Amino acid sequence: MNHDQKREAIILAAEKRFAHFTVSKTTMAEIARDLGISKPLLYYYFPDKLNLYAAVIDNIISRQQLDADGFTPDEDPLKNIIVYLKKRKDFIFQYYNIIEFVKTAIEKSPDELKPIFNAARISEFKRVKIIFNKGKKSGALKMKDVTATTELFLNCLEGLRHILLQQNGGTIFPGKEAFELIFTKEKELATIFLKGLTA
Repeated sequence: MNHDQKREAIILAAEKRFAHFTVSKTTMAEIARDLGISKPLLYYYFPDKLNLYAAVIDNIISRQQLDADGFTPDEDPLKNIIVYLKKRKDFIFQYYNIIEFVKTAIEKSPDELKPIFNAARISEFKRVKIIFNKGKKSGALKMKDVTATTELFLNCLEGLRHILLQQNGGTIFPGKEAFELIFTKEKELATIFLKGLTA
């Protein structure tokens, strides 16, 4: 196994353990034992659990982006946006035990995660812009500037999520029930927003 393969094997083993037992209840020793390697070798690849966590988050976000690349938008832009929002919620639910640790990781090591979340935001922007572009080209949506409209829509979603999280006690990462409520409100906002753009 070469260097890259070993690194990938460590990331996948950590992801499996994090998903099952949560990040906070997993130790580096357990991950090393799962792989049948020594702790010093594990630390050679990842100096601490936060670095390994950042690599796991990066890996699952990259996989999700690849899955979404095959997504072909429908003719109805609103249906596409709702499908996109549902995929986003399903992704959070699938990796809840891993993503939930974000609140701790951001407090301890924000610089490790910044580029990962920036890449995720860029990917989200591209996907929503594709949907809006298709809606404009088909004549279903009226807008002067697709880029500016995409930015406004995503800012509205982010503001909505922020307000709902504040109402939920100001937590960075809420429970699954709160995500269901957020998804419901996102659909309402998307419906109002896109109906306002309907030709």
